[in-house]
Amino acid sequence: MVFPTVVLAAPNAALLSVYSSRADLRKAFDKAANYRAAGSGAGYLVDLEDWARQYGWKELPSLSAYAPASTPPARVGQAAMPTTTASSYVVVDKSSGIVLAAHRADVVWPIASLTKLMTAQLALDSGTRLSKAFPVKSEDDVGGAKLYVTSGDTFTLDGLLYATLVGSANNAANALIRSTGKSKADFVKDMNARASALNLGRTKYVDPTGIETGNVSTARELSIVAAQAFARPDIKRYTTTAKASVSVLSQGTVKTISNTNWMLWKPQYDDVFVTGGKTGYLDESGWNLAVSLRPSAKNEKRELLVVLFGASSRASSFEDADALSVWAWKNFK
Repeated sequence: MVFPTVVLAAPNAALLSVYSSRADLRKAFDKAANYRAAGSGAGYLVDLEDWARQYGWKELPSLSAYAPASTPPARVGQAAMPTTTASSYVVVDKSSGIVLAAHRADVVWPIASLTKLMTAQLALDSGTRLSKAFPVKSEDDVGGAKLYVTSGDTFTLDGLLYATLVGSANNAANALIRSTGKSKADFVKDMNARASALNLGRTKYVDPTGIETGNVSTARELSIVAAQAFARPDIKRYTTTAKASVSVLSQGTVKTISNTNWMLWKPQYDDVFVTGGKTGYLDESGWNLAVSLRPSAKNEKRELLVVLFGASSRASSFEDADALSVWAWKNFK
């Protein structure tokens, strides 16, 4: 399955007219930088069109083209936000794209292994057959989570993707580059080009695994990357697998990998239905999480996307996401 390259749409004429008449918008969004957020005036918003989709269509009839395709959520409760350990977060209604809650969602943060959501998309978009075999080499090991293999052991691309997105194996993520035929430097350039195409001005990649602190984003910008990833059937398949069996072709053995996202398999999260997720951790970032979830499997219209950075522990990241989603379901119809 090959997905087309993302192409950024330009603001429509009505929005450009509003922009030219509003000093606050001109200060918040830089025309010379494709109307990206510029300074604190933009808050968590990514660009001018993000403002139009979140707020502009409600304020001005001329911006009706930016209204959500589905009915936006209505506030029905006034419960206080839950206390979380996360340093920043954003909660998004998946069907409308409306942000329901945000806390320091414009703060640039090391994203750790949430990087792999972009890495996996580019590997899949290369068009390489999932059944084609590739080696994992000793130089792919950069520390952190990994597949314990002998240098040169081979896996299908499908197996490498399971190892990358289920087990968050850094050496598997580096091996994915090999499947595209590109150098690491060129692959990272492609990662940044994709972020730029999404107009994510505060997102930067320096390696495909997330082991480097130079991989950064904001909770809001990462929510856009995650929403695109979790909307894909291929990424959804990997990121909703609680336990994967991956064949080591060169050895004739099988490795069993448990998902780092506990919300898929721990009983305390049986009250939510996970439709996608990825975890990340560095000493410098704390525990990061991007997860899409529903109150039940059939309740598609109530699906949320939660991205949070800097939770105090692995368990706390899931508890924070659970608490934020329960708050949203109680307070919005």
